[in-house]
Amino acid sequence: MSNQYGVISIKKFLSAKADDEPALPRVVWLILEAIACHSIESDAGDREQFQNVLRQIAKKIEESTSNAMTFVLAGEAIKSIEMYNRGVERALHSQVKELQSIVSLFTRSMLHVSKGSASSATNLRQIERQIEKAGQIDDLRALKAQLELSLKGICDEAAQQKERGASIDSHIRETMSRPESAAVLAGAVSDLDLVTGLPSFRMILPALRAAIDGGRHVYAVLLCVDRIEIINSRFGFASGDRVLMVFGQHLAERFSGADVLFRWRGPGFLALIERTGSEMAVRAEIARIVSARLEQDIELGGRSVLLPISSSWMLAALANSNAEAIFKKLEDFSVAQARAHVPTPF
Repeated sequence: MSNQYGVISIKKFLSAKADDEPALPRVVWLILEAIACHSIESDAGDREQFQNVLRQIAKKIEESTSNAMTFVLAGEAIKSIEMYNRGVERALHSQVKELQSIVSLFTRSMLHVSKGSASSATNLRQIERQIEKAGQIDDLRALKAQLELSLKGICDEAAQQKERGASIDSHIRETMSRPESAAVLAGAVSDLDLVTGLPSFRMILPALRAAIDGGRHVYAVLLCVDRIEIINSRFGFASGDRVLMVFGQHLAERFSGADVLFRWRGPGFLALIERTGSEMAVRAEIARIVSARLEQDIELGGRSVLLPISSSWMLAALANSNAEAIFKKLEDFSVAQARAHVPTPF
């Protein structure tokens, strides 16, 4: 409707004789009408209101016989244009911020799900920071290309981890099928951990042997829940079991599907993970996993108690090692944690 209104006015203006009426007010009217017609829409209601204001001002200018009033009306038009453009600018800025927030959420989710190498995590975080600072379309296009490469790298790493996990699993199954491991296997399969449902402690030593025999970059990670004894004594063994179950679920979610997770004795969990990065990068990955805030609600005497869940951990590289020696290191760490850890009151 607004475009049609403008076309009719232009036709009237073009058909008029040069001396019929002053041209300047008509030109101003046409310019304001063009601005109203072609204004950028960020909100339909705001745009319609802006168009109505400009057209009212344009009509008054066209009908004005006073130069002073024409200047006043021109000032009103300029102010209206400025205010509307500032509103559009704020709306666009808000949209950009929302898109940046979505990208940030996406990158954090990708890091959580992929559990890729330290380099992939660093690349994604750098891209996220650059997107927040990007101001030109060319900048965003360049970042899009970087993001595509980074995501491709994460997908390739996930495929490699899956392949490595299948290889580890194959080695474990092969070792467990040997006659000397048959008795252990029979007992372990029928005695899965009742709290977490994970393979039991009895499967760990054969699994270590199989992983070492595979000759790959496998690490053993022992994680022990802190203060489990005081939780058991103060709140009961059922509460302690719930804490262990929550922690076990957290580890299962944070480690990749290619990693193998076992239940150690007491408050411990063992993960066998294969990583191609440096040991420092692996330690950084485990540190991120255990640094996540975990809590468990416990009902006690009609009130709810929120228990924080923390853990201590050690990392051991299996390459060029002896399974029994690694097992002893893990055992020593577990015992030391039980003896040296002094529980603090909640």
